[in-house]
Amino acid sequence: MIIVSQGKDELVNFDRIESIWIDVEEGRVTIEATADTNSTLGTYSTEERAKEVLQGIINAYEKAGNIAFETSEDERLMRLTHNSSVFEMPEK
Repeated sequence: MIIVSQGKDELVNFDRIESIWIDVEEGRVTIEATADTNSTLGTYSTEERAKEVLQGIINAYEKAGNIAFETSEDERLMRLTHNSSVFEMPEK
């Protein structure tokens, strides 16, 4: 699975990630990933929102390989397309 960063300027191969975590510091909530280097995947307004996004990554990983089209606002966290496994980090 590939994760596209929130800024759409970085692709992270999930198979190479060592860990993903939520970092809460001075009013800033980020989702970070460690692979070869640390990467900020996205920044969110609350820890709760970051947890929702992290759950979206888990759901996408579980469904990797399946074809799914998510259309509702709540389900837009996961965007899997034909024969690919791509998770796009949502906006704040």
